[in-house]
Amino acid sequence: MRFSLLVLFLLCAGKVHADWTGVAVEIADFKSDWKFSDSVGEAQITSINFQIEERTEAGLSGGVAIGYISMRVTGDSEVDNRRYDAEYLQVFLRQEVSISENVSLHGLFNFSYNTGDDDESDNSADIDWSEASLQIGASYRFTNLKISPYVAYYDIDGDISDDNGTADFEMDDPVSQGIRFDYYIQPTSFIRFAFQAGGQAGGYLTFASHY
Repeated sequence: MRFSLLVLFLLCAGKVHADWTGVAVEIADFKSDWKFSDSVGEAQITSINFQIEERTEAGLSGGVAIGYISMRVTGDSEVDNRRYDAEYLQVFLRQEVSISENVSLHGLFNFSYNTGDDDESDNSADIDWSEASLQIGASYRFTNLKISPYVAYYDIDGDISDDNGTADFEMDDPVSQGIRFDYYIQPTSFIRFAFQAGGQAGGYLTFASHY
């Protein structure tokens, strides 16, 4: 499955390579509560991904990302506390609408499929989940700095399987709030720091360049 995801990503990237208008690398460290059938566990996740996107004249951007996740699921009575390694393939759509020279509104839709396993030699476990998110916010530009508060809604559907059976999970609290700071080192290149609280809480660091 992981090899298939990588092949799909490379095929997509190669097919439209000449049209890509933006690239980014994102590093994230966050946690969220996952609700199982009779309890709630905490997922502690560190991830890194590489994104490429294409922007239309109307301001709509679409792209794909491939990433790696190191995570730990703890505090749940149904599933043993374990550490997992996973990969994911993500597609996204992003729209920005200018209100004035320094103010704009933005929306972002993400969908990703994640798959991985743990490092146990006995009774190893597989983890698979899909994640969809919708983010809406506003941006305020001051010279080289852009500040963007936002709200986000997440929908997660997945399961963990081992020799003892399968445990399904979903996100316990789907709503988060955050703020992004984009510092432009060039007119089209920036470093982003994002901080988020709520159902999915943590920090994000992004290096991006748009052509």
